[in-house]
Amino acid sequence: LGTSQSCRVPHRTLAMEGATRSCEEIQLYGGAITCEIPVSFADASNFREVPDHQEVWVDTQSDRSFIVEILERKTEVPDSQAVDFFLADLAAFNDAQEATVLSRRTALSEEVPGLPEQVPCLLGLGEQRVAKFNEKVANCVHVHLCAFRLVDQATDILLTLNNPVSIDPQSSSGDISVAQGGEETFGNILKSFRIRDWSLFQ
Repeated sequence: LGTSQSCRVPHRTLAMEGATRSCEEIQLYGGAITCEIPVSFADASNFREVPDHQEVWVDTQSDRSFIVEILERKTEVPDSQAVDFFLADLAAFNDAQEATVLSRRTALSEEVPGLPEQVPCLLGLGEQRVAKFNEKVANCVHVHLCAFRLVDQATDILLTLNNPVSIDPQSSSGDISVAQGGEETFGNILKSFRIRDWSLFQ
């Protein structure tokens, strides 16, 4: 991963609501997984095709998006390298012009109370400069990531909150406000995350 220049939020953008505003519980994968997200997020599958292994929710008031992916476990990637691996993979998928890992750590049990303590839960924060629709200008996006590594189920569950922190005025998203409170929003998602039906992974 390359080194990104520090992103600055333009003064003209408006701060959106924080994570303390109204949230609602959503059902993922037919109710096998649940979590709480802000009420401003809408299910992307209602207006575009979403792969079966993904759940995608987009914020109707900003350019944020929340994605859950159920992946075959990457057995060749140790836990110590998982955050870097998944963030690099996302940066490549997004055709990021620049990407860096800002932080990586193991989640505390109180941060993910809905999962068994033996499940490795790895947190990371990445920063990417990404151009939408092959535009010449790029936006700065913070990628909040959590990887749940289900060893017995041979599964990796990947949660990401894509949170633009600086939008170029000439971008197609240039008139969309930047939302504040990404870290708190993602933290609330993790605290409410529950696997209701473990047979989903069979």
